[in-house]
Amino acid sequence: MRLLSVPVLILLVLAAPGPDEPQRQSSAAATAQDLKGLEEFLNWAHPGADGCETPVDVAIVQTWDGGLRARYRIVCGSSASALEGVFKVREKEGVWQIAGGFEGDATRIDALLGPPRGAPGPAGPAPAGLSPPPGNTGGAPDASFGLVPPPETTKEVAPEYPEEAGRARLIGEAHIELLVQVPPDGTPLRARPLRGPDPDLGMRRAAIDAVMRWRFEPARLGGKPLTYFRPVELTFSGLPPESRGWVHRALFHVEAIVSDDELVVEEALRRVRAGEPFDKVAAPSRGLGPARGGDWGFVSAATLPAAVRKALHEARVGGLAGPVSAEGLHYLLLKRGEVYYALRPRPDGELSYQILHQKNGLEGEALKQAVESDIADYMAESRRQAYLNEAARVMGIRQVSTDIGQLAIRTDVLDEEETRTLGQVVEATIRAHEEFWAPIVSLRSFNQQVLVYAWARQADHDRLHRLWQADRVGVAAEPPPPGASAGRPKVWSFVGEYIPSSRILSVPCERMGGHLPVPIVIHEAIHMLDYERVYGAGAPPSQWFEEGLATYFGFSQIGGRLNIESGDIRRSGTIITGSVRLQFDPRTPLHEYIKRIRDDGPMPLRALLESRAGDPLWSGDRTIRAYGASWTLVHFLLHGAKGAHRPAFEEYARAEARGEGGYDTFVRLFGPDLRLLEDAWHRDEEDL
Repeated sequence: MRLLSVPVLILLVLAAPGPDEPQRQSSAAATAQDLKGLEEFLNWAHPGADGCETPVDVAIVQTWDGGLRARYRIVCGSSASALEGVFKVREKEGVWQIAGGFEGDATRIDALLGPPRGAPGPAGPAPAGLSPPPGNTGGAPDASFGLVPPPETTKEVAPEYPEEAGRARLIGEAHIELLVQVPPDGTPLRARPLRGPDPDLGMRRAAIDAVMRWRFEPARLGGKPLTYFRPVELTFSGLPPESRGWVHRALFHVEAIVSDDELVVEEALRRVRAGEPFDKVAAPSRGLGPARGGDWGFVSAATLPAAVRKALHEARVGGLAGPVSAEGLHYLLLKRGEVYYALRPRPDGELSYQILHQKNGLEGEALKQAVESDIADYMAESRRQAYLNEAARVMGIRQVSTDIGQLAIRTDVLDEEETRTLGQVVEATIRAHEEFWAPIVSLRSFNQQVLVYAWARQADHDRLHRLWQADRVGVAAEPPPPGASAGRPKVWSFVGEYIPSSRILSVPCERMGGHLPVPIVIHEAIHMLDYERVYGAGAPPSQWFEEGLATYFGFSQIGGRLNIESGDIRRSGTIITGSVRLQFDPRTPLHEYIKRIRDDGPMPLRALLESRAGDPLWSGDRTIRAYGASWTLVHFLLHGAKGAHRPAFEEYARAEARGEGGYDTFVRLFGPDLRLLEDAWHRDEEDL
């Protein structure tokens, strides 16, 4: 599937006043409403500051259909200035407003425009001695606007598309008209909305913020600059009408405090409101305990409980969401960033995506990886249903369904006791996973249902795997090449899988005589938990690290209470489920690996660190060395040399969680000369 990123455009349209301005005032006489509206406007234009008062002695000296002329004084200390303004007036549906005009020294305006024609009204007649100049009967006083051309822009700044409008997925265009006060120096002094959409969705504020950074060539009267009130219209272009059929998705950068105790979250809220930094309050909640959370990075909104998703959608970037309760947990969240995008079907059957809105989002390749990873999750949902339907058909009447917590277990081979054991093994894996990762990274909440399949036949497991792969890439399913697993020792061939983005964990039981392959369940459950709780969006781990860590847990000692004793590989363990005794000895696969490296030589460290999925190292008979070397390297870095390398390994694990692992990072943390480390690792393998 090829994905195309399409930018969002914002269109700016300027509306200059002119003779065609709509004339909406019906009366030619000044009214009390006119005077009240004028005073409100003048108090906005001259709010009183720096020792000056708001305008006084406000008088309307002339009116006409769609405009008025006024005089007023501004007192600053012991001095006063007499000003005169010529303004356009607009009235509609009970709203009266000044919609444009200019002002200046009263004497100057009178000299150039002529004194106003006397008109009765609340302000009384024009002062005695003033009369229209010869030839001016006052029949078209709004022609004076043509004598003062509006200021022209010399610099324009496009407004930022507001968060609220981006989240609301605005369809079509939204027009914002502002009145900008442009003083003689051409730098906007203030702006106010004249009209705009309802609901506003933050567009008025965004338009004002942008216009205040514009610059103008000032308006002039008689060659000298003066203050002008210019209407400006900005158009925010939203989504096209066909976007109603798009699939809309969101990613949120979240820092969280999560607890099953409501009082813990309420206390955290109190501390945050008292001024403590959110990350400091959240720090004790990471990992285990009554509260857990921390910085989750960018997470898909679709993976969050509905109430949490709604709270984050409504919160501003940089603001709090919650407290909110969902699925037995209580959340307090800090929204650090957001990305909204849409999936768009194309005529050729492919998909493209369009970033609709983002703030404090990812950039470049990181954004591309995060979005494409989320798209994979979305597309997995339909394949997940197809998998479930085909699995039910293959298992047929033999399928037994059991729900244990968030696990939906489907099996055609395990009895009730072993099915219960399967649930307990996964729960033990969750605990072991948290114990390892909680001190290293902030674990994301994971409450979604997981489908667990335990198959009687390896062939059925493989068939469903090929179905998933075929749907994923859009090509016909192909069986594995003949002999792909030929020569693989039995202990390394309990092939199971966790399918990223699917929340499906699948294990075949055939080679265990129809019983539960516990090491493989643990191995695949670790993969599931890593992808769901640790790895960031679009942050794939290194192959050796991903498989080495899963094998490290899968072949650790399992205690009688189904507890995983991480790293203990010197003893075998027995699990009793009903009348069945399941015995596992991690030394068996270890001995097979040691035999192989004695025959073929030890694994070169650099080759392992630089290997990728699909490389020859991870296919066919070579997988014994790849899995074994990854396992023993993880074990050595955690437990070898009396734990001396563990701090550096935990720092490396933190980098892998961010998608920043690999050879160069390994060298930075363990090098620069890795020869001594490599020799010590291989000696440790022989001692295991």
